[in-house]
Amino acid sequence: MLIEDLYYKHGAELKRFAKAIARNEREAEDLLQETFLRALSHTTQLASLPESKRRAWLFTVLRNDFYDRRRKARFEVPLAEQFEPALDFAGQSRIEMQELLEQLPSPLRDIVHRRYWLGMNSRQIADTLELPAATVRHRLHTAIKLLRKKIRE
Repeated sequence: MLIEDLYYKHGAELKRFAKAIARNEREAEDLLQETFLRALSHTTQLASLPESKRRAWLFTVLRNDFYDRRRKARFEVPLAEQFEPALDFAGQSRIEMQELLEQLPSPLRDIVHRRYWLGMNSRQIADTLELPAATVRHRLHTAIKLLRKKIRE
């Protein structure tokens, strides 16, 4: 009951504060939700505080969560949607590429064919071959390394 009362008393004000510092509606909602989730785990502590300190506690938790998210975001590096090596063999004719592909072991050749000729992504290839997507990406990487080595020869 304590958390519900806190939400009705301070929820609107906390949401305005969250919108002001986050400048994003969705992030403000997340901050508000996280604040009250933390309040749920600290009900005994909050129950022993006077009303003014409860309000201050909620605002402090919300602000600190915002700072933590910003701090963490500085170190996050977004990954490309498909973290796969590119097959770029400029100067090679289609026939030369076909001959190079024939030299690859069959499992590697199949993955390269599905990826670059059929346009499937690693998840789709993994599903059809019943392999983990990481295995497909590793085999694709290995195949491309072998192809590059053969071209240099």
